[in-house]
Amino acid sequence: MSTWISDRAGVRRLPRRAALLCMCVLLAGCIGTASGGPDNGAPLRQLSLYDGEVVVAAPRGYCVDASNLRRRASGAVVPMASCESLTGKSGIAVLPALISVSVLPRRGAAPPARPLAAEIAASLAPAQPLRQIDRPRASFVHFASGGGDILPGGDPGHWRAGMVINGHLIGLAVYAPAGSPLAGDEGFDLISALADALYRASPDPAADSVSRAAASQAYGLFLFPG
Repeated sequence: MSTWISDRAGVRRLPRRAALLCMCVLLAGCIGTASGGPDNGAPLRQLSLYDGEVVVAAPRGYCVDASNLRRRASGAVVPMASCESLTGKSGIAVLPALISVSVLPRRGAAPPARPLAAEIAASLAPAQPLRQIDRPRASFVHFASGGGDILPGGDPGHWRAGMVINGHLIGLAVYAPAGSPLAGDEGFDLISALADALYRASPDPAADSVSRAAASQAYGLFLFPG
């Protein structure tokens, strides 16, 4: 069991919409025993995955928690927290948060379509979405509940996002302590900065996205396992 959250196990096959967004639902639940991280478990500012096709870069003041990094054939989950909390050294002061990035491997010849905010919201029903935001590079949803189920002592409000980089479907999440501004509007600033950091750090897209219908056929059904 992780110090962050509890593991969730099991693989189910779901309809296309839920399958496409499953990493948004379970991405934090996949954090657990470290696997494939640096030998010393030292915090990192960024981490390269899938032969450099995706570079997970942390927002300013946050670092990758290498001791809880998980890599499997089915995907990778990269947790982040403030660099100060991970190193025990003073540095850039930021609000405490648990940040999680889930990266799935390529599936099929055609890249998946980026999930829309409405699809992310629907995948977590009946959780109430407070805001749904579609931007060119990523889609974001602010949820009113569920954050405390992932982060002990956390605020129910939390943010999730979905994006695609070089054919890899990526889910982002930001959880914060109860009453934290990051559980509200400031959480959007953090999760959007995270999405921008991943996009800037990763190499240029290898190919243009295909239509949503073609992506559905090529990508098929999957579930990011816990």
